[in-house]
Amino acid sequence: MSRGFRDEDVTQAMTDKAMADTVSRVLEQEAEQEARSADRRQHGEAGSCEDCGRPIGAERLAALPTSTRCVRCQSAWEQANR
Repeated sequence: MSRGFRDEDVTQAMTDKAMADTVSRVLEQEAEQEARSADRRQHGEAGSCEDCGRPIGAERLAALPTSTRCVRCQSAWEQANR
């Protein structure tokens, strides 16, 4: 093995861990989103964006019923949380 290069097994293990961490983070975010959505429904706030207060489009809600942000605010949130 050349100096400076990792063993294939170590590299694969690191890749697998990074992928598992990413999947766990996404699943956590989805669970939080679903909980926020349920809370907003209970308080009569479903259908309005939690960030800007504008209505969430009917097409977005049909595709993603647990949406709590409009497309614009969701896009901004995703950019900020990468």
